[in-house]
Amino acid sequence: MNVKIIAIGNPIMMDDGVGISVVKELEEWLIKKEIEIIIGETDMDYCMDYIVDGDFIIIIDATNLGYEPCHVTTCPIRELDDDYRSGYSQHEMSILKGLTLYRKKVEGYFIGIEINTIKYGFELSDILQRGFMCICDNVKEEINKILRGSINA
Repeated sequence: MNVKIIAIGNPIMMDDGVGISVVKELEEWLIKKEIEIIIGETDMDYCMDYIVDGDFIIIIDATNLGYEPCHVTTCPIRELDDDYRSGYSQHEMSILKGLTLYRKKVEGYFIGIEINTIKYGFELSDILQRGFMCICDNVKEEINKILRGSINA
């Protein structure tokens, strides 16, 4: 099974780039786990070029689901319902639509990191900066659960 992490977000829109920041922080650990890293930013077509049938993908991106900032949410891609999707940014919708449009036969999970601020800026909001290492630890824990097959989403 080919496992691929897809980091989505806009790094010039503050917290919208949190998924990219987390994946870059975990890069060495992910490489040791033999997980391919795709920094997709906001380019769905770029991501689709690296996804092939049979891949197991984990999409990591910012969410706005009404939780406290820094909260990490995990859900199997195939179980995402309309209520859950409505809290996603445009990126996940594009990726999910792209998987259908390109008829990619993949399984996987979405890991969302709750945001605080989306506006022009190159840094995460203060609250996400303060909680960044905890966010990384939580995402790492979720990835480990997914890889062990023991995720309870």
